[in-house]
Amino acid sequence: MKKLALFACAFTALIFTNCDKEPVGYDSSDNFESNFSFNKQSNLNGTSIYVSSNTSGVLGIFDISTGMMSPTLKSINVPYADADGVEYDGNRDAVYQVNRTDKNLVAVANISRTSDGDLVTPSAIGPSSFTNGRGSALYNNKVVIADDIMPGRLASYHVNDDQISDFRNYNVGFKVWDVQVTGKDLWAIEDLTNILAYFQNFHNAKSGDLPPTAEVAIEGLVRTHGLNYDTSSDTMVLTDIGSAAGMPNSASDGALIIIKNFTQKFHAAGDGGMISLSDQIRIAGDMTQLGNPVDVAISSSKGAIFVAERAQQKLLIFDIPTENCNCAPVYSTAFAGASSVTTDF
Repeated sequence: MKKLALFACAFTALIFTNCDKEPVGYDSSDNFESNFSFNKQSNLNGTSIYVSSNTSGVLGIFDISTGMMSPTLKSINVPYADADGVEYDGNRDAVYQVNRTDKNLVAVANISRTSDGDLVTPSAIGPSSFTNGRGSALYNNKVVIADDIMPGRLASYHVNDDQISDFRNYNVGFKVWDVQVTGKDLWAIEDLTNILAYFQNFHNAKSGDLPPTAEVAIEGLVRTHGLNYDTSSDTMVLTDIGSAAGMPNSASDGALIIIKNFTQKFHAAGDGGMISLSDQIRIAGDMTQLGNPVDVAISSSKGAIFVAERAQQKLLIFDIPTENCNCAPVYSTAFAGASSVTTDF
């Protein structure tokens, strides 16, 4: 009960109010909305979608300036075949990518100046301090990577376009696939489960053991992988990859879970609780082309959800739905080894 009470106090403080007794290290000037100013440097006028591949050695850059239904693709060749998490840094016009081949984080500078077919050399290469890197998040000149091993780690780095160095490492106690930083806080996917973990004040956490502040299950979700939060609409989107590879229907049983008014629903569920099906909007069914959606990005300004679909090896784009639907994507294109997706908006 003590953990639940502390979470309730902390999370309420993050939304709009302060509790009488603040957690150690909590800054009363913080709130849930303002915290997001530390997240990735977005640009409402941006038009680029970045897609990693874990098989091809290609970074795909899709330009939607011609329309959501007809993006143009620029393929950038990188000197490693297996990549996952990808982050765009608008302050430096750089991309940070999880290089799984060499087990390090790399930077590619001047990304907007590249041309289709270019072979780029990383402008910075970080130390090898993860084993099974998956999703990533950019925050406050740092990148944190989910190291999907047992019992699970997070590795964080100081970054810019010409230097990457170790910052801190955390033991979280569960296999972790993807992460989302929201200001000073972090959300993490607990791999092999339907659980979303929340770490309050992650920004100030020291290296070592880092237990979650709260863990909430998502009803009806089989196994989640990707997540992304849209600040302006208070919407969280999670991916469901369904059954394991090789099982019947494993290439067609994926889904997207959209949770609007997310802060209130997560807080209402509380540590150890569940967000019910009635509080979700789901995209699922044979029209969706969702089998193994490993990563996702959402933009309320564009009215769209972007998906790295691994089983079908595609980039998919959906309109943000207002109710459950078995709906076809507005855009679908082959992209070999699609493993991660982010945008510059």
